[in-house]
Amino acid sequence: MDALTRPIIALHSVSNRILTTAIGDLTEQDAKARSRAGTGPSIAWTIGHLCHYKVQVLELLGQQRENTFTQFEHTPASDGSDYPPLAELAASFSDLDGDLCTALASSVDRLEAPMPGSGPHDEKRILDTVLFLTWHEAYHIGAIGAIRREQGRKAIADLVKRS
Repeated sequence: MDALTRPIIALHSVSNRILTTAIGDLTEQDAKARSRAGTGPSIAWTIGHLCHYKVQVLELLGQQRENTFTQFEHTPASDGSDYPPLAELAASFSDLDGDLCTALASSVDRLEAPMPGSGPHDEKRILDTVLFLTWHEAYHIGAIGAIRREQGRKAIADLVKRS
C-alpha cells in the first residue's frame, strides 16, 4: 500500500464501519422512508447512490463491472418499492468497499492518469475524482445520520461510541 492510497483506503473503511453501525437498527420501512416530509431521499436510496459511485470509481481504477445501481445516479428517490432490500444494499456496499480498497492498493500508477473525459466537477486526474467521490461518500453518510435523527433515532456518533 502506498502513502498516497493509505488514507483514502482508511476513509473508505471508516465509512463502511459507520454505515454498518448506522443501519443496524433499521427495518425495511425505516430504510425506505423518505426524508423531508416525503420529498427527500431515503436511507436505502442513499446507499444505492453510494454503491453506484463505488462502481464508477472501480471502473476508473480498471475494474470493469456491471453497474446495477444506475437508478440511484441522478434519479430522485421514490417510495423504494423497486429498491433492493436493505440487507442486499448493505452487502453490496460492503462488498464494493472491499473491492475498491483492494483496487486502490494496487492502482497507485493509475491515480495520476488523466480522467477519461471529465470528472463530476471537471476533475482532471483520476486521483482528483477518487478524492471527490470519497468526500461525496462521507457527505452522504452524514446525510444518513440526519435522516436517522429526523426519524427520532439515535445519532450515528452515539451509536459509533457504543460499538
